[in-house]
Amino acid sequence: MKNKYLSLEYMRQVMLLACAVIALAGHCQLLRTTYFMEGVHYRLQLNPALAPSRGYVNLPAVSNTGASFYSNALGLGDVIDVLSNEEDADYFVSDSFMGRLKDKNHALATAGTDIIAAGWWHGQSFMSVNVGVKVNGNFKAPKALFSFMRDMRGMNSIDYSDFVRSIGNEEVNLTAYTELGFGYTRQLNDRFSVGGRVKGLLGHGNMHLVVKDAVVKTNLQGLSPEYNWTYGNPAELLEADGTASIDIDADLETSFEGLDLLTNDKAYIDEVKFKASHTGVAGVGAAVDFGISWRATRQVTLSASLVDLGFIRWSKGCTQVAHSNTQDLKFNSEALGDLARFADVISTSSPVNIDILRLEIDEQGAKSRTTSLSSTMTLGADYALNDKVTLGALYSHHNAGLLSQDEVTFSANLRPSEFVELAVSYSPLSCGGKSAGVALKVGPVFLGTDYIYTGKNTRSCNALAGVSIPLGKKPND
Repeated sequence: MKNKYLSLEYMRQVMLLACAVIALAGHCQLLRTTYFMEGVHYRLQLNPALAPSRGYVNLPAVSNTGASFYSNALGLGDVIDVLSNEEDADYFVSDSFMGRLKDKNHALATAGTDIIAAGWWHGQSFMSVNVGVKVNGNFKAPKALFSFMRDMRGMNSIDYSDFVRSIGNEEVNLTAYTELGFGYTRQLNDRFSVGGRVKGLLGHGNMHLVVKDAVVKTNLQGLSPEYNWTYGNPAELLEADGTASIDIDADLETSFEGLDLLTNDKAYIDEVKFKASHTGVAGVGAAVDFGISWRATRQVTLSASLVDLGFIRWSKGCTQVAHSNTQDLKFNSEALGDLARFADVISTSSPVNIDILRLEIDEQGAKSRTTSLSSTMTLGADYALNDKVTLGALYSHHNAGLLSQDEVTFSANLRPSEFVELAVSYSPLSCGGKSAGVALKVGPVFLGTDYIYTGKNTRSCNALAGVSIPLGKKPND
């Protein structure tokens, strides 16, 4: 860190630290295992109709803090390697890494905490308020991108006299915001409950990078089919004859107060700096939650919800736009040093290669822009064996823009007393049937996870923790 600026490297390290915390301790606030736990107020985040049995006051800094990670193919360790974006990385040379990849690979990470939160019963109504901070990030990348990186390491025999690789369809999105929420749950009668929450959103920042297409072509004679563009002998390039080119179609949109996109002498972005003293609100928005619960019989209860249906409108003054310009990425062996320059551009092991992107700031392109929140829909059913044991089944669909996550969670919930509540769960889809969840409430302390962390190849893991002070009495007490 230098002077009053935080470098992009610093920001990246913070994101990697958050991923590491997920592995050790922790879907931000949306913990499916809590859904049928009557005494746990965190389930309000999944369905505002499911009011807890008592009110609560969350303790600042230690309440409702959680994080999550999900990928359709990669493990947590793999994603940390990719996010590191190191120029000399070699994780992709592993056949086991390539074996885990799908044609289209997605990953989602979230983290958040409530700064303050409270809820209380008033007659047959339950009301709640909260102020919280959330960060959501996701990316997608094709398998072809990592195959290309292996090609450039000389791992495959390539005919460079007629080489064409398309490595586009890459996308990265990051959003951070503060949520100010007010929730209301109403017991209409002994069978029906409805609930809702309205949220004001203060957007701190959003970044969206999309590489629509990226095509690398060569028409080179006299070059070894296994030439290593990263570590190969530069003298071999002097023996090559022909042309090469790189064509990119990429766009970058950022809406951060205090973010500077710095350019080199060719007007391409080569560094991103964040001015910590200028952080603030870059956009505003709103969101709503809806939920319903119906006790169909003495033992069976059905429920449904839709949460985080909303948007953030980012201001023009905090928005910067850039587009790729690869006109100078044409190379000819007859020009002294041209192929060495080509090697410099493609030899990096960074999945997000800023040298290839050649992003130019569009001074006239900045305008207000709107992004949607990641929303979640749930459908639940539970069966009460008695007043202490409940069995539940929950379907959830999480839409995060770049990817969607579907999950079915089966749980058994035990509540021997008001002081202690335990739930165990099994969610077969996201972890391929290889993980289980558990949640425990002992007095004011809560700990829970939907996916127990099983190692760096875990494709889904999360955790939620909090300390809450009970408030008021249960209704009808």
